[in-house]
Amino acid sequence: MARFQSNPHQPLCVLGNAGPGDVTRAPFSHLVVDQPIEEALYRHLEDEFPPPERFVRGLEDIASNQAIRIAAADIIDNPEFSENWQSFFRYHTSQSFWDDIVRVMGEDIKAAHPGLEQRTGRKLEDWRAKLRGSPGEAEIELDALFVVNTPVKQLSSVRPAHVDNENKIFAGLYYMKPENDPTLGGNLALYSFKEKKVGFGGHYADLADVNEERVVEYTSNRFLAFINSPDSIHGVTPRPPTDRFRRYV
Repeated sequence: MARFQSNPHQPLCVLGNAGPGDVTRAPFSHLVVDQPIEEALYRHLEDEFPPPERFVRGLEDIASNQAIRIAAADIIDNPEFSENWQSFFRYHTSQSFWDDIVRVMGEDIKAAHPGLEQRTGRKLEDWRAKLRGSPGEAEIELDALFVVNTPVKQLSSVRPAHVDNENKIFAGLYYMKPENDPTLGGNLALYSFKEKKVGFGGHYADLADVNEERVVEYTSNRFLAFINSPDSIHGVTPRPPTDRFRRYV
């Protein structure tokens, strides 16, 4: 079995070899990295991704196109999950990953939230990071989750155009679409507001009130990240009826 190298950076990090110059700033700061994980290691992760049965276990009702998640706290040090995946989740909830985020997108965080460093009394580069819900002092909490969207009975979006909650600074999606999945859709659309903004708070927006600026395809071994702000309106494009699970981290 191939295992991740002990080096806390490549090829483990979903940011790959990205740098600040790879960030696109319209309609809001975002980054797309293709094949950030080396191919051989990606194949092992793909093979070891939890089966659908693990996600639906214990659920009485399973809705069409439902999002089901497993958080890092339930994965790390849990022998139910492979050592490769435990290493992946351990790193992506670590101080080292936060340092990588700041290295690549720190200036974009500062631009979106100019008073953040003053409020905490520390520069972003000095922020302490920890796993969400774990003990200890920190300015930032990190989490990573296995996620699947269940099979679809009728054309629908698992989450249409919306703005995330204001306690989220950085969001990332690591796509792991199986190569034998022919299902269309499930892409991430990035929007801009035509006029009035709905603001923070997880609010949804009518598609008539936004412009679609970019669509990032749901595919294998692709990482998409963005800085959350009142401008960061995004949504998942609809999937048609399918018996396939959409999967990502």
